[in-house]
Amino acid sequence: MVLLQRRYHVIREISKLSRELSEALSRNDEVSTSMILQMRAEEMAKADECIHEIWQLVDEDEKAQRELRLLIMSDFGKDAGESPEEKKIYEIRRKTQEIIDEIRSLDQRLSRKLAGDRSYYGD
Repeated sequence: MVLLQRRYHVIREISKLSRELSEALSRNDEVSTSMILQMRAEEMAKADECIHEIWQLVDEDEKAQRELRLLIMSDFGKDAGESPEEKKIYEIRRKTQEIIDEIRSLDQRLSRKLAGDRSYYGD
């Protein structure tokens, strides 16, 4: 649970940096934009490392892998968890996903604004 909480905080930092990136781009501040992009990439690597560490915890235990997969990959509405720990994990996941959705939306707007028809998100 600690690693999921850590990932949540990292994702929040990515969100903050994404907003700062939007502001830097609107000011045409290339130096800040470059720095923020680098900082954001570092935070994304930290988020990936948290997930990697979570999977490492159950690397040798197939039963634990199945249970973990259920906890961190199942739909929020289907399996809300039975124990207080499981419920907390689902709550962390839900909050994390909300932030990720906000980041994705902001990234789409920025990409379309900067790249137009060549945007990754295209129309």
